[in-house]
Amino acid sequence: MEQFAAIDVGGTKIALGIGTADGKVIERRTMHTDPGWSPDEVLDRIADTLQDLMAAAGVEAHGIKRIGLGTPGPLDGPVLLGTSNLHAWQGLNWKTGLESRMNIAVSVENDATAAGVGEWKYGAGRGTPDCIYVTVSTGVGAGIVAAGRWYSGARGNAGEFGHIVMEPGGPVCAAGHRGCLEQLASGTAIRREGQDRQRDSAFLGSLSDVDTKDVFDGYDRNDPVCEEIIGQAADRLALGLSYLINLFNPERIILGGGVGTNAPESYFQRIRGRMKQLALPAMADVVTLERAELGADSGLIGALALAVAESEPSSD
Repeated sequence: MEQFAAIDVGGTKIALGIGTADGKVIERRTMHTDPGWSPDEVLDRIADTLQDLMAAAGVEAHGIKRIGLGTPGPLDGPVLLGTSNLHAWQGLNWKTGLESRMNIAVSVENDATAAGVGEWKYGAGRGTPDCIYVTVSTGVGAGIVAAGRWYSGARGNAGEFGHIVMEPGGPVCAAGHRGCLEQLASGTAIRREGQDRQRDSAFLGSLSDVDTKDVFDGYDRNDPVCEEIIGQAADRLALGLSYLINLFNPERIILGGGVGTNAPESYFQRIRGRMKQLALPAMADVVTLERAELGADSGLIGALALAVAESEPSSD
């Protein structure tokens, strides 16, 4: 059976796995992320950990067909540009750096795109050539699959859905813009609103601190302030999703990330109804909103899916 390696790069940890073409991870490791490492140190440590992982799985280097890697952006192809929390890694070339150390072909995509490929091949997107994965967590991002192929954009940065400006003059985002969707509908935005309105809420006011889960707990308990916060976040997300529907005409939108995976069904129902109201009827009629299926493994299985998909014969 063919085997592949997967690497999911995060801001605090890097997950690595060995898996098969059916999406099963058979061996895995996790290493911490040190923002002070140089690009060579990052690549050396990942290569060493990958070698250990392959040995544990009983796989020789020639037994790994391809490595898939999902990474935060922004990117210039396979090269990592300046990120908000990994400044020292700027200029790191994931592809050439790992290929020279491992002598295995490497495929690189931004993390939301990789997760989208994973849901398309092994999760809630199975069976459709047109779907969009949307992660709602600390931030908001998207992975786009159209006509049976994921879309990366000119430099690998397609899918920055969270940086669509929804309310000019709204809260400032890390990129310096105001009123981005990420600042209005992410888990971080929900937490911020909960903290700002804690004194107005009987439920939140009884807590020493407020996080995103607390606001959803209050929403489940019919606290009016929490209902308003979650309702506004859902409506803003639905408006953004209507833009994606009108632009790409997908069959499925798959909602994942910490919020998308764990939010109650009533949150989904509100988004479904609102996004269909706002999108053009001909496209709203064919799209469904689904909950992501890969959960906490979305990044690692997405990187695995990327390696597997890039190894499959082209249909062109």
